[in-house]
Amino acid sequence: MPHRAFRGRAARWAAAAVAALTIASCAKTTIDPSVTTAPAVQSTTTLPTGTPAELLPRLLTEVGKLSDAIGNADHKTEQMNLVDNLWDAVRPAIAANDGVLVLTFDATIQLCQTGVKLNHPADADKCFRNLTTLADSYLAQYP
Repeated sequence: MPHRAFRGRAARWAAAAVAALTIASCAKTTIDPSVTTAPAVQSTTTLPTGTPAELLPRLLTEVGKLSDAIGNADHKTEQMNLVDNLWDAVRPAIAANDGVLVLTFDATIQLCQTGVKLNHPADADKCFRNLTTLADSYLAQYP
């Protein structure tokens, strides 16, 4: 059984800690009216058009920029949107020619999205390397 003086001292310390936390949480809240946020801008997206031979090189160019955008925290979301739009435009043609290969493309694009979401430039680099190999293989098979 703990000594009575120890229990009293522990109770005083606990009461002091609770009081300090209570006082600290009662700070005055101020709102700075000069700080504003821009209203959300709604935009419509028009998918690029073209053949896989035209769109895949453009897709590779945009994916190649993704790692730097992630590493520099410089418009990574906008860059990923460009990649997604190009992929959405070329995907139906690839799916029509090779239903299995399109799934590998999908997984590779997902790797890019993961890189953006988790701030991993290395994932974007790996995505670029894999996508380059896939695009070269597809264009060799379906010029």
